[in-house]
Amino acid sequence: MRHVLSRLSIVSVTAVGLMTSSQAADDGSRYAAIWEKTSGPAFVARHGMTSQGYQQEFDKWTAQGYCLTLVSGYAVGNQAHYAAIWEKKSCPPWAARHGLTSQAYQQEFDKWTGQGYRLKLVSGYNVGGQDFYAAIWEKTSGPAFVARHGMTSQTYQQEFDKWTGQGYCLTLVSGYSVGNDDRYAAIWEKKSCPPWAARHGLTAQAYQQEFDKWTGQGYRLKQVSGHAIGGNQSYAAIWEKSPGPEFVARHGMTSDNYQQEFDKLTGQGFRLTLVDGY
Repeated sequence: MRHVLSRLSIVSVTAVGLMTSSQAADDGSRYAAIWEKTSGPAFVARHGMTSQGYQQEFDKWTAQGYCLTLVSGYAVGNQAHYAAIWEKKSCPPWAARHGLTSQAYQQEFDKWTGQGYRLKLVSGYNVGGQDFYAAIWEKTSGPAFVARHGMTSQTYQQEFDKWTGQGYCLTLVSGYSVGNDDRYAAIWEKKSCPPWAARHGLTAQAYQQEFDKWTGQGYRLKQVSGHAIGGNQSYAAIWEKSPGPEFVARHGMTSDNYQQEFDKLTGQGFRLTLVDGY
């Protein structure tokens, strides 16, 4: 296992792996999430949605003026499921797709970037041994960016070294599996970034150790992506040394655990900023 590390307000932060006390209703799905204690527009979060259920929620909330700000694809049994966040705010023109094969995703990427859209998010996931993708594009200006998908751990390391060596910052990484092998999708942007660190191929225990290490040095968890491989949990994450509000991070949550944490923390004034299903 090779990890990657780039350039190098502690607040009350925790990363806690939660397991359900009763496995009776456990469908095997797990969730990682980040909440921040900050204000913002009205938002809606959903998880455990089938493809049809996700489409229905998508149509419902976008019709009410909400923008899709995050989508995470994952498998429950042998069926695709989704977790997502919508926010009611003014958004630039945007497009979202899900259930894409690797080839279809590349075609959509070429189509939208050819029309001046930027890739904002990509989520890779495995259903029935095949990789699929969900993505969001926005028509906004910004720095040069590079996006890759379907990368093995070794290829990801090579791309990471190449682009960070040219002054690009890793802004998103999505880990998933194909068979018993790790795969990664990622986005790099050429811009001035605060000190940051990235890791991939982490066990749950190693992820907790890295979380404690970086937050102990004043870094904030920017993104975490989990996936299952060989019956074990694996994590990729990005930390940044930048100011920000109090935040709470959780991983290894069952669907019920996640709902309980969501209700608890939103009741305390926290906003969900990231949810990743796996």
